[in-house]
Order: sequence, then C-alpha cells, then structure tokens
Amino acid sequence: MAQKQRIRPTQSRAVRMRRDLLDSTLHLLAARGAESLTTTAIAEHAHVSSGTFYRYFNDKAEILGVLRDEAVEAITSDLMAGVVRALDLDLDAAVREVVLTLVDAFERHRAVILAMVDAMPAGSHANVLPEIESRLFQLASVLPRRHFPDLSPERLEAQVFMTMGVLVSTCLRIAVTRPREVSRDELVDIAVAMVTGGLRAG
Repeated sequence: MAQKQRIRPTQSRAVRMRRDLLDSTLHLLAARGAESLTTTAIAEHAHVSSGTFYRYFNDKAEILGVLRDEAVEAITSDLMAGVVRALDLDLDAAVREVVLTLVDAFERHRAVILAMVDAMPAGSHANVLPEIESRLFQLASVLPRRHFPDLSPERLEAQVFMTMGVLVSTCLRIAVTRPREVSRDELVDIAVAMVTGGLRAG
C-alpha cells in the first residue's frame, strides 16, 4: 500500500512543530541509538501525541529519511567550503583541509549516519553516503587537476575516482567507528598520507 505523501507545512507554528519532531529524533538517536527509536518515543520527547507525529510523517523511516537528506546537504555545504579553502594550498595541506572538513562534518551528523549504517545489510561496510562521494568527486577533483596538470585526463580521472572513494570511506571510519584508544589526529595523518600517496601515484 502506498504511503500518503505528507505536505510540508508553511505556517510558522506547523514549521516549528515539524522541526521539533526532527530535533527530538536527533536527540533520541544521539542518546539511545536507532534500535530503540520509535514514533512513540519521538512524540513523547516532543511533548505531543502520536497523532500529531503522524500528521507530519508517515513513520520512523520517513523522518529518518528527512534527517538523512538534511545531513547530506549540510555535509555537502561544508565540503564545498573546505574545497574552496584548500584551492591555494599545497597538495598535502589541501588534502588535510578536505579530510578535516569531512571528518568534522561526519562527526556532527554521527547519530544520523549511524542510523543509516544500522539500516544497511552490509552495515559499516556499505556506502551509506553515495551522494557525498559523487559530489566530492565533482568538487575535490579540481585539486589534483591543479597539482598534476601534465597527467592525461584518463589517468587523472582514474586516480581521482579511486582516491575520492578512499577519502570518503576513511573519513567516515574516523568520524563514526574510531576505537576510543586510537588518536583522531593520528588517523587523520594516515588518511592524508593515503590520499596524497594515491594522487601522486601517477
């Protein structure tokens, strides 16, 4: 059975209520994780009835989908700013800027990303943010093109394709699944070395 398409509210009170439900979901994800998240818990945390929840969202999956879309947009915006900051830096510093930008952005949206990981059959081994990798390929590919102008377009595209996938994967691991005893700074150094090494492989 097809789900009813909920209309996005335009009146300020309704907009605030929808935001309260989204923020309550974020709070519960951060505090308890996705496994214990229920529509009842979201409604209770927002101090509204379950009926009010269902006026705005069909179910838990829909509200998580909205939060996922918001996270992707925010991470993309951060990434764009990071690439701009990196444009005039040398290769190592530029890659470090992009790595730190992504790790910081992923950490800010850790609760939503973990909920996405939990929903994937492959778990933490799945590509939970394919849009980020796609946008990173478009945005960050300008950096190696600036630093390696003599490479053939085919070789450069191959290197960018491989290194951008590694970059997203390693930044996600640092932000979301880093062991407590492992230094974040050390992992960032390793990620930068891996990516710059890959880019210089041509």
